[in-house]
Amino acid sequence: MKKIILTIQLILMTSGILFAKDRYYSPAFTWNSPEIQGQGGSFIANGSGYSSLLVNPASFEKSGEKINKEGEIVQKGEVTLLSLGSAYAGDAFSFMSESRTTDKGVLELILDQVTSGGLGGSFQAGGAYVGRRFGVGLMTIAELDAPAVETTLGVTADLIWTTGLVAGYAYPFELGQVKLVVGSDLRPMYRFTAKDINIDALTSSASSDSDGDISFSDVTALGGVGVAFDLGADLYWRDLIASVTMRDIGNTRYFYEPVSSALGMEFSDEEVDDIYITPWTLNFGVSYNPIMGQLNKYLDMTVHGSFTQPLIREDSLYGYKTQSFWTRLDLGTEVVLLSSVALRAGVQGGYFTAGFGLDLFFVEISGALYAEETGSHAGDQPKLGGSMELAIRY
Repeated sequence: MKKIILTIQLILMTSGILFAKDRYYSPAFTWNSPEIQGQGGSFIANGSGYSSLLVNPASFEKSGEKINKEGEIVQKGEVTLLSLGSAYAGDAFSFMSESRTTDKGVLELILDQVTSGGLGGSFQAGGAYVGRRFGVGLMTIAELDAPAVETTLGVTADLIWTTGLVAGYAYPFELGQVKLVVGSDLRPMYRFTAKDINIDALTSSASSDSDGDISFSDVTALGGVGVAFDLGADLYWRDLIASVTMRDIGNTRYFYEPVSSALGMEFSDEEVDDIYITPWTLNFGVSYNPIMGQLNKYLDMTVHGSFTQPLIREDSLYGYKTQSFWTRLDLGTEVVLLSSVALRAGVQGGYFTAGFGLDLFFVEISGALYAEETGSHAGDQPKLGGSMELAIRY
């Protein structure tokens, strides 16, 4: 396995030499799903439905059951009419405590968060159909991230807004006592990004402007399209599922052009002469879900884990940080009570996570608390986080 990974890395590194331009890291198109984060970030082998769209295309084969007019039990897919979610990365508890016990303004409290561990937030919306071998969905995700810095004079933020379509298909093969499901998907995306927004410069421009408006004329904004291709395979044996996926195969490249104005803001019109890519990853997962007949309607438990191996070298991509083995290992569990209440827990990159889910007929509510490692090793730069989702689905 190590030889295969090294060979792929060598091919990708050699192909990169053909380009004279610098190569920069662009984050993968994904969201902070509370269903996933509450279970330690592991969702490769155990995933299904809307949350699996950006995880494993082989899971599109999974379907629920319903009784038709003839009284027969038939398979059904999951329809998500609308999913709305938000996430917060930072120490929300200290933020609320300081806001009550000090006279600091909101901006000062936010800057304190950045210097203590970083700050971020996201909003996401989408809809999809997943099941009976098909997965089709449209989603948009806006993320703002301010990495940790030592002083407020160096505070910068990155804004990334991605809208993408996912379309995939999975096919099962019955092989005696085991079942193999192979799936693939295509993800055309449009991404808007504004990197290294200097917060101090923006606030200074507002104070010097007679109208108090913030000027973004020194901010470089880019917009471009990218198309990603993913593969996944699930192997079923009794109560076990073993999975492997390859995402962003061959590295997903975004073809950026400068954006002079957007969202009512004017940006600098600087030319783009760099390559932005999302690294190719190889991912493994395993899950155990004991089948207990009718008892599963009242108590349904799943234990699972996953591991991610990026197929890229750190020194070949600006802005990319290699993480240790333990940081890329996720473990989780989910217990569903009465087919409507889900309790979730896990370990994500060395940190404990917890979450819940409520299925209220056509409305689902999920929430999670977690921590993410933004450094190379567990304990380097942990960032607390929380996410919520409200969905209309059946």
